[in-house]
Amino acid sequence: MTRQSQSGFGIVELMIAMTLGLSLSAAVIQVTLASQRSQRVLEALARLQESGRFAVSFLRKDIRMSGYMGCPNVQRIPVNVIAKNPPADLNFIAAGVLVGEDNVDANNDYDALENTDMLFIQRAVTPAATLTGNMAADNANIQINSNPAGLEADDYVFITDCITADLFSATNVSNDNGNSGHITIAHANNNNITNKLSKVYGSDAEIMGFQSLVYFVRDSGRNTPAGNPIHSLWVQARNLGGAAPVATELVEGVENMQISYGEDTNDDRNIDVYHTAATVGNWAAVLSVRIELLLHSTDDNIVGAAGEFVQNNLIFNGAPVPSDQRLRQVYSTAVAIRNRLP
Repeated sequence: MTRQSQSGFGIVELMIAMTLGLSLSAAVIQVTLASQRSQRVLEALARLQESGRFAVSFLRKDIRMSGYMGCPNVQRIPVNVIAKNPPADLNFIAAGVLVGEDNVDANNDYDALENTDMLFIQRAVTPAATLTGNMAADNANIQINSNPAGLEADDYVFITDCITADLFSATNVSNDNGNSGHITIAHANNNNITNKLSKVYGSDAEIMGFQSLVYFVRDSGRNTPAGNPIHSLWVQARNLGGAAPVATELVEGVENMQISYGEDTNDDRNIDVYHTAATVGNWAAVLSVRIELLLHSTDDNIVGAAGEFVQNNLIFNGAPVPSDQRLRQVYSTAVAIRNRLP
């Protein structure tokens, strides 16, 4: 009987196979981890871009409408303010409808982050109503065809015909209920220094509400998993009047806001120089606003860790941006004030 030969793997072959298998597994793991890191960077970048677009969009829309009061321009037609004891955020003059604060202190009234900028905007708000009755005397109650802005008692109200403009506090707003065909707005002495408007307005007059806005950067009160604070862009809005304005968080991840103002220094309707708020000579001569926003990701360990994405040479407000392993981006835009364009 012949002996059947047997064959198999020797120890050397097994060690080689194991080594190759381990090397292949390590390579697969490395590729998977790199892919996951890349995905985290891309997701964080996408969120930053979305947040940047939203923040710029909010600011651009309201800056453009600074000083809006219908067809007239507050620089050519001053507003006759008869409202009694108006709040500090009602200063509807050419030098008051858009102003800023530069590098605010830590103890400010809005809890804004120290060394960030703030922006104050005032404007009339649409939709507008038209005057329909009581057009015989300057102290008569105003009658309007509808109330699309939702005006109520104690709200601040604009009336203008593109030649003259008044701003008063409504003492009462009647409810039409579809019967009389108009809504009556009273402007009596108890809320105003006088019950007389600057003129008798005609049917071409428009009636609008008043809005003041304050934009600033504040701590959201939330932290990332690693304990880093999450900052946000906030707005405090007084809509029409009445109750005190309330701050609202608009966009998460806004770490800093720096603003400069394009000023016309020689009255030729062109921007001559950009100033910070601390060095603006005449707020009524500001024609444009330049905004620079620094945004941070709300996820940690994206930038700077070994083998991960490296973010170099990021400059904000003229200085390098320090890294805490969160992704950051800078967004900037310049916005012209429509009511001051040539």
